[in-house]
Amino acid sequence: MSMQSRGLVERRPSRILGIASVLLALLYFAPSDGRAQELPVVTGSPDVTVISPSTVSPGGAFLRAVIVPGWGHASIGSYNRGSFYFAAQAASMYTLLRTRSRISEAQGRVEFREDFLRQQMVANGETDLAVIESTLGVDADLSDVRELLDARLEQQEDLVALSLFLIFISGADAYVSAHLARFPAPLEIDASPAASGGIQVALRLRLPN
Repeated sequence: MSMQSRGLVERRPSRILGIASVLLALLYFAPSDGRAQELPVVTGSPDVTVISPSTVSPGGAFLRAVIVPGWGHASIGSYNRGSFYFAAQAASMYTLLRTRSRISEAQGRVEFREDFLRQQMVANGETDLAVIESTLGVDADLSDVRELLDARLEQQEDLVALSLFLIFISGADAYVSAHLARFPAPLEIDASPAASGGIQVALRLRLPN
């Protein structure tokens, strides 16, 4: 195995774990949108402000997030998280497409080397298929490009798994965010002068409908 192919194989587990760790860290530290959305304000009285609930259901937000990256979050006003998921999935798909291109290149190198060796052996008078295949199996250059192809195929599998993970976590996060968007601010504290000369403190706890 060449140094290049061996390096790809040996670094593969740590590289994939590193990518997943970075994505999770970015998700954890992503700036929050507060209540997950900016909704119209409906005033029932001069002292009470009620925020209308989201018109997008949690299930609808989940489906939107699965279909288009970031759409589920944008539909409930969570634009920061929507932008994060859109960028993460776009980067994942771009890397996957580049890997597919590199796989095609590696396959072409394998086929070229195999054809070259077969033609060389036939030109030397070798017609036994078993001997030809045995010679292909021990050729060092052919082994290197085959191992490179295998490494890139494994990288493709990892990227597909990562893309599916991002789709699932994006949908789940949009589902939870849509639920939370239906909850108004839980507690308000108002202070006003009392008739006796003191201060009157009022606590208001509002529950969702």
